[in-house]
Amino acid sequence: MSRDWRDVAVFYRYELLAALRERSIVINTILIPVFMYPLLLWAMFTTITYVVGQTEGLTSRIVFQDQTGQHQALRTLIAKQENAEIRDARTAIEEETPRIRAGDVDIALRLSPVPPGPQSPPGNFTAELLFDTSKDRSVQARERVEEAVNAYRLQWLEREAARLRVSGPEWQTFMVQRKNLATGRDMGRFLLSTMLPLFLVIMVAVGCFYPAVDTTAGERERSTWETSMSTAASRSSILTAKYLYVATMGSVAGLINLAAMVLSARPVLAPLARQMGEQLDFQFPITVLPVIAVGTILLALFVAAVMMLLASFARTFREGQSMITPFYMAIIVPVVFVRPEQAFTPAIALIPIVNVTKLFASSVVGQIDWVTASITLASEMVCIFLALRLATFVVSFEDVLIGSYSGNLGRFFKERLLKRKSPSAPAPEKKDE
Repeated sequence: MSRDWRDVAVFYRYELLAALRERSIVINTILIPVFMYPLLLWAMFTTITYVVGQTEGLTSRIVFQDQTGQHQALRTLIAKQENAEIRDARTAIEEETPRIRAGDVDIALRLSPVPPGPQSPPGNFTAELLFDTSKDRSVQARERVEEAVNAYRLQWLEREAARLRVSGPEWQTFMVQRKNLATGRDMGRFLLSTMLPLFLVIMVAVGCFYPAVDTTAGERERSTWETSMSTAASRSSILTAKYLYVATMGSVAGLINLAAMVLSARPVLAPLARQMGEQLDFQFPITVLPVIAVGTILLALFVAAVMMLLASFARTFREGQSMITPFYMAIIVPVVFVRPEQAFTPAIALIPIVNVTKLFASSVVGQIDWVTASITLASEMVCIFLALRLATFVVSFEDVLIGSYSGNLGRFFKERLLKRKSPSAPAPEKKDE
């Protein structure tokens, strides 16, 4: 089929103008990418902050049991904490287990004596905590009690060391020093690298979804498909224009979402992180934007080709949605399981969708390997070429093109490639000799 690029441009412009009159396309391609990212992040972090604040305001109900008889000062220290309600255990602490599970008590603390010896000073003790991690109040109580126990034990060891005339380095034979080597910018980029790939893939898929269904099954349902095919333009020109239109919608959705992320990450996320006690810098590396933009466009070209191929077998809009939905879910599932710390190897760079996801994550953290990046872009172009070749082969059949074929892509392969007729297909008519 010949292709006239002037006809392609005319139909392409017509499809774009028609898309602006479709409410669902405008919402999913333009409005959601613009507002979803900042609003979703704001809502997510605001909810986390609110939940943390609500949990911190809860009163911790604590049961205390001192079997040593020498550390009532610890009970006093816990009782002085804000939002702490403490009482002494009258029975064995294990009997508080049902009440903890029922939520009547948040935590139980028991101090047990340690026999004195060469490695244990007189009055040494162990602390045992009973709590339920499935309840927020119990987790919050554990954190409060552990903080108090650690502070009290440190004071007690220092007091005993002074009494025994032991210097600090001698009694502190084992110490753990923590130092986070990640800067605020590193933490901010890591957080963005976990969210940006998922949002970009989802937005590109959503941006292609409705246009792909509308330009195929939607036009058949509105009976405008035959009108388009009966024009003077070649079918190849019309199909090319439709494909470029769908890919454009996916690219626009992805690029708008990328722009929204770049503009909103720092002003939205940084203040919320400070409220949670974290100093994170969400400065985005602008130099990697071209790589992400090219990856987004290639991803849109591939997703548009596959979605139009699947939807070309549908005769109604609802059928088109049902045929595309499995592919839509299939391209999102790998993104959820791809972790930023996972090595971006040449083998991964050959896997469609996953390679682009890793490219996005590596770009955000500023660790682009140009070898794997080149393999990724080349792999995507090969996938686009194969998808288009397959689509060209499928629409070369007249019944598929005009929508009279009853079946999906799987049935088409069985009947046309594997030469296996469906049991429901009518037997060929015999001609009279």
